[in-house]
Amino acid sequence: MRRKGFTLLELVVTMAIVMILVMIAIPPLDRYVERVRLRFAGMTLVQDLHDMQANAVCEDSFYTMVFVTNENRYYFRQGTESYAPPGAARTERSLSRYAGFPLAVGKRDPVSAVFGSETSMQTSLVTMSFNSMGRPAGTGGGHVTFINVYGDRVDVIVTPVDGNIRMAWVQ
Repeated sequence: MRRKGFTLLELVVTMAIVMILVMIAIPPLDRYVERVRLRFAGMTLVQDLHDMQANAVCEDSFYTMVFVTNENRYYFRQGTESYAPPGAARTERSLSRYAGFPLAVGKRDPVSAVFGSETSMQTSLVTMSFNSMGRPAGTGGGHVTFINVYGDRVDVIVTPVDGNIRMAWVQ
């Protein structure tokens, strides 16, 4: 009488095939996870800009967002000054190592932040303000670029006339 089951050789071959398939699937999965993290960083900035815009309208005051590109962080505060004394910033975010401001080193590299005439190529502190009507003040609109380790880019764009805020993938 013969027993039903698998031999040790059959189990080893099956495990080897499964391991090969898993090794093939891991790199695309890793890239997908990095794109999700990049998208989350962009959506978080969009939400923070909307919050800052709403605070400016509700409190009938100027609000300024400061992008500190060399430290991979940003914050916003009431007023138009770029310096925020300790405790004055309403929201402060440090970007993760997965998605952050690009460091422009070559002609084809993206610039981290551009608002009006201010650009991160000139200084590591780039500011953007909303007036009491929720429109970009002074510097006008602009964009902020986030990039991940695979070179995927997302831009957060503020239109100069009406202050519309949106996120767009850059190909």
